[in-house]
Amino acid sequence: MLRKLAFYIFLILLIGTLGISSVSAQGVSITPRLELSLSSTNPAPGQTITITARSYNEDIRSATVIWTVDGKEIKRGIGATTVEIKAPALGKQNVVVATAIIATGGQVSGDISIGSGSVDLIVESDGYVPPLFPGKIAPAFQNNVKIIAIPHLGNAAGVEYDSKNLVYEWQRNDIAIEGQSGYGKRSVIIEGASVPRPYTISVTVRSRDGVAITKGYVSISPQVPTLTFYVDDPLYGPLFNKAVTSQLNLGTQRESSVLAIPFGFNKPQSGVGNLSYQWTINGSLRSDLVANQAIVLRAPDESAGSSRIGLTIQNSRDILQGALGGFMVLFSAPSKNSSTSF
Repeated sequence: MLRKLAFYIFLILLIGTLGISSVSAQGVSITPRLELSLSSTNPAPGQTITITARSYNEDIRSATVIWTVDGKEIKRGIGATTVEIKAPALGKQNVVVATAIIATGGQVSGDISIGSGSVDLIVESDGYVPPLFPGKIAPAFQNNVKIIAIPHLGNAAGVEYDSKNLVYEWQRNDIAIEGQSGYGKRSVIIEGASVPRPYTISVTVRSRDGVAITKGYVSISPQVPTLTFYVDDPLYGPLFNKAVTSQLNLGTQRESSVLAIPFGFNKPQSGVGNLSYQWTINGSLRSDLVANQAIVLRAPDESAGSSRIGLTIQNSRDILQGALGGFMVLFSAPSKNSSTSF
């Protein structure tokens, strides 16, 4: 009886030992790997990127490191922990493998797949600019902003995807914009905030099967709106090709109309809308001009001199939108040979 009991105890201990050995063997079989990181996670085709190899188990600074791209060796050297390669064409993938042969024996390796793609982000503010204005302005306080994504992703044949057939995941400061993300949603609208702060908009664009993917970022910092003065010629209209900056010389004509353009302000429905125009002449407020976007300047009779013109524009609804500016107007005495009178 005692012999049988001793046998069973021995058998249990043997099974337990084998079990522990099995777990131990599984742990030993896990080979340390190299960690490969890219200098750019969204490289454009042909862009040079740096790949860095790291190991948290072995000192590879004294190891011989061998780099291959799609099986072809491109670099070998002691402590060669970085390599530069060019990103592949659209739709293509390169497999990069780094193998470190340790000086004390053994080796560790790691691999990474590299594709290419890019996305251009166009930022459009709904702030006011004059008709036919050829440029664009930075978003101003309380403007709504539209961001449009123009992705460049290709399939395995190198054919670029139609942007309408891609999936867009929009984020603001790393928080998902759920209602405006999804299939074919190439743009997002960010409403103007009452407390303007800089923010970052990012978009991840991928094919429906998730094989092709790229990401883009844009930082937006709302600015103070501005105003600019232009001569409003009676024959040619506003001369938008040349702004009135520090001074305006009336010259012999002794009269000129000046138009104020409120760049970046939220567009009024009609006329001046919620904008008030507070004109001053030599520091004196002209309350009769509060609704006037343009004023007519006339030189005094038989006089020469100058006057300081000032203007403050304020949006009564979007209270963070305001701007001020001014210029000197110079006028000379009329010529004695002139028969013109005012």
